[in-house]
Amino acid sequence: MKFEVQVRRTNRRKTAAIQVQQGVVQVVVPQTLSQQAIDDLIAKKSNWIRQKLVLQQSVPVSKPKQFVSGESFTYLGRNYRLKVLTGQLQPTKLKHGYLQVTVPAEQKSDYQLIRHQLRDWYLHRAIDKLETKTIKYAKQMGLQPTQIKVKEYKSRWGSCNSRGQISYNWKIIMTPHRIIDYVVIHELCHLIHLNHSKEYWQQVRSMVSDYQDRRDWLKTNAGLLDW
Repeated sequence: MKFEVQVRRTNRRKTAAIQVQQGVVQVVVPQTLSQQAIDDLIAKKSNWIRQKLVLQQSVPVSKPKQFVSGESFTYLGRNYRLKVLTGQLQPTKLKHGYLQVTVPAEQKSDYQLIRHQLRDWYLHRAIDKLETKTIKYAKQMGLQPTQIKVKEYKSRWGSCNSRGQISYNWKIIMTPHRIIDYVVIHELCHLIHLNHSKEYWQQVRSMVSDYQDRRDWLKTNAGLLDW
């Protein structure tokens, strides 16, 4: 399998890194790294790059959601069918293996309302799960975030600032527990290192030895979690 490589030079990195996302191979390197060193790195990692490309190609493309009965939605790594019922507007429920959304009969085809009801259900569960997991791992690590928030991001799973405030993307609640745990620990480690330095990743590895696999899972499946 042949592949093209995009090289991006930056003053913000001291070491080279290879990223494979959505079929695109990008090598991020320090400004001063020679082309020969870059070529050697790509040759050394070529098998790994091909494996990532094959894996990403095997992931089904997510189709736009229609928000109709029978459609599949993921929660904590498991798929559940949507059941749209008619009646007085009620909070969404996970009941008998179905995500049940009840809306007035005249709004049964209002996909924006159904999406809103679903999103609200996910958001509340994300707040509960993420707060619980953050407190749990913060205690293990001897850390204390000043605030925990859940919101909607377009292109990130979480963030941490210098004031000790941690924010998460509610969509992470769709993923398996092991992936959520990685995201929580990823953000908590920023309370120690507010960067992505070598020391930072060593801190992450001390808590999640297979963090690279979990991070790759997120990169590969991100498109399936977007609606």
